[in-house]
Amino acid sequence: EVTQRQYRNVMGSSPSSFKGDDLPVEMVSWFDAVAYCNALSVKEKLTPCYQINGTMVGWAEGIQCTGYRLPTEAEWEYAARLPATTVYAGSDNPDPVAWHSGNAGSTTHAVKTKTGNGRGLYDLSGNVWEWLWDWYQPNYAALPSTDPKGPSTGTYRVIRGGAWYGTATDTRVAERNVSASTNRYDPLGFRIVRSNP
Repeated sequence: EVTQRQYRNVMGSSPSSFKGDDLPVEMVSWFDAVAYCNALSVKEKLTPCYQINGTMVGWAEGIQCTGYRLPTEAEWEYAARLPATTVYAGSDNPDPVAWHSGNAGSTTHAVKTKTGNGRGLYDLSGNVWEWLWDWYQPNYAALPSTDPKGPSTGTYRVIRGGAWYGTATDTRVAERNVSASTNRYDPLGFRIVRSNP
């Protein structure tokens, strides 16, 4: 998950409710997340992935782009599922891998303080919900089984992973949720990816 330090180093400030350099940034909208991706790409001399014009955001090159971006829902789930059969990202027990209402103490926690999954990725279960690129498709199983892409338009964006304030059940890899692109909440952050050139 993108930390407050990382976000502030690119965007100049952190909007987060919970304060701490190593805590995940939260109180960011989907639009804030894609703006961060583009700004970080520019800072690192990469071509930005998104074409932003007000509230219109395009992704002309799709996953072929070379800059930073939000993961698609399929990429997020693939990243979270190792071992593929575990209920949570890296375990069948939420407590070793996820901050949730049963163990978080009503706050976020520094990223990478729980056990990573089989891909060496952290916090895919719990801490903060994570914005994804995709518009919400209610029947996820109806999408193609190989590299599914969500609908081209919609009302809500997908968020995955669960958060510090929700139950352990919310942190299951299979759990899906949605939010309006403009929403900013303290259990809502993001992570970034780059396509392998």
